[in-house]
Amino acid sequence: MYDKAHFNLVNAEVSRHLEDAETSKLAHWKAAEVYERRHKLWLGLPALLLSLALSCLLSSDAKTFLNSHQYTKWLTDGLPVLLSLLISVLSGLGAFMSFNELAIKHRTAAENMHSLWRDCKNWGTDFPDDTLCEKAVQTVQAYRVKLNEINRDAPQIPKWAWKSVQQQRIEGSTSYEDER
Repeated sequence: MYDKAHFNLVNAEVSRHLEDAETSKLAHWKAAEVYERRHKLWLGLPALLLSLALSCLLSSDAKTFLNSHQYTKWLTDGLPVLLSLLISVLSGLGAFMSFNELAIKHRTAAENMHSLWRDCKNWGTDFPDDTLCEKAVQTVQAYRVKLNEINRDAPQIPKWAWKSVQQQRIEGSTSYEDER
């Protein structure tokens, strides 16, 4: 049952797992990077800056200074309300959009895919020939289960993240010096 032909089939399956894991990990890492940037730069940073501006406007020194000028009184009356509203909207969007949570889920999926990719990448070292074919079959079956579990638990990869994979490969994201 376990012969050279069977071992060749197992090797072919490992090659497919290697390709799947590499492609998916790169796409998940890209998605994690983009969602983290959205969370920090689009929501977190503006909310922080607006909060600082609001705190300044509400301080007694700023109120005294601004109320002493005829044309700046509106800053102490209306602007704090507007800033509070904007901060609330940004905070609400942060909770609703869940960019940070998405980034964490994509990063976890990428790390899990990377672990599987490393296992598949080292396949030839663990199973250089068909002498351990039965063990190789069990191992590739475990890889299959692991790949399915990772995909089941991972968030869906956006189309734009899939499109980034080829460019990441061109840039050498998964190449080693001895392979070039």
